[in-house]
Amino acid sequence: MAIIGLALLAAPVSAALAEFSVVPATPNERQFNFTIPAGQSLDESIIVNNLGNNAITVDVYGADGTNSSQGTFSLTSKSHEQKHIGTWVRFENPTVTIPAKQAITIPFTISVPDNATPGNYGGGVAVQASSAELKGEEEAIGPGAVSTSARIYIRTFVKIPGEKISNYQWTAFGFNHQDESNKPRFFFSFKNNGNTIILVQPEITLKGLPPLKESTLTMSEMTLQPGTSLDNIELRWDEQPPVGFYFVDAKVDFSELDITNDQRINEETQTRSIRINLTPTYIIVLTVVIILAAILFCVFATLSIVKMRSGCCEHKVLPGETITSIAKKHNVNWKKLAQINKLKSPYTLKEGRILFVPPINPPSKK
Repeated sequence: MAIIGLALLAAPVSAALAEFSVVPATPNERQFNFTIPAGQSLDESIIVNNLGNNAITVDVYGADGTNSSQGTFSLTSKSHEQKHIGTWVRFENPTVTIPAKQAITIPFTISVPDNATPGNYGGGVAVQASSAELKGEEEAIGPGAVSTSARIYIRTFVKIPGEKISNYQWTAFGFNHQDESNKPRFFFSFKNNGNTIILVQPEITLKGLPPLKESTLTMSEMTLQPGTSLDNIELRWDEQPPVGFYFVDAKVDFSELDITNDQRINEETQTRSIRINLTPTYIIVLTVVIILAAILFCVFATLSIVKMRSGCCEHKVLPGETITSIAKKHNVNWKKLAQINKLKSPYTLKEGRILFVPPINPPSKK
């Protein structure tokens, strides 16, 4: 499938549009997958199609693969120091002008040095069109226009035969309740110590209270280049509740990228778990204070009952007795009798129950 590149020009009074596509010259291919022994070369081509109404001039070059801030596959810039594919790809004509509505085939050679280390390397063949290079655009947009560029690249993978070293690590996983943008996030870190390209696919499952509408969070697949690391890759939790307690199960699917056949091999799944408490500190403190106050109240009430029952005698409820008849019999206030024995309205007494009765009050003198 052709990849369409759009170069937008910002100007005080007008704007111009550059539109072109880039595909491998090999039919039905969407990327380059090469196996090249150290010290050997290979010739290939790309097709650049100018879809616009003006001729464009493009720069063509090779670039190393890298990881974006979110771990997706990307290319280093043209000015960045190149270490492998960016130095191996060579175009005889690095700057090419393409007439309007025409396509041209641009050949290139990829040469692997004799001392190249065996392994898998990712990069790309890039085509970049600058707005300043577009024919007639300087006159169209006038003085003081802001120039922009469009870059399209074709992924290019090179396998150098030799001993394969598959050595990757899941170096960190955790949760920050709030980051600099006040958004809760999980974070992952990975490192590739081997010479194979590793594909990484994280997923998180949450269980706890209160229940969640969406309990699974997924991230886009990430590409871990040989000898590189991905640090603190974020997975935001946009639907986080204000309070709650959750068990978090993180699962990461790892696989090697077989660049010869463009498929995943040697798949492995690793898991980790953490617990997170989303309840704000002030709510926790307030809850603890309420619980302690309730405990103290219960202790005080119990001690008060124990104190009131000291010195009491016992009375076994007989058939037909009521709290008022028993109180009158022992010359005590019936409400106090109910309080000591924790009786509540309607103060029904079961035959045979033992009541605590305060010391008998002496008869009042009239």
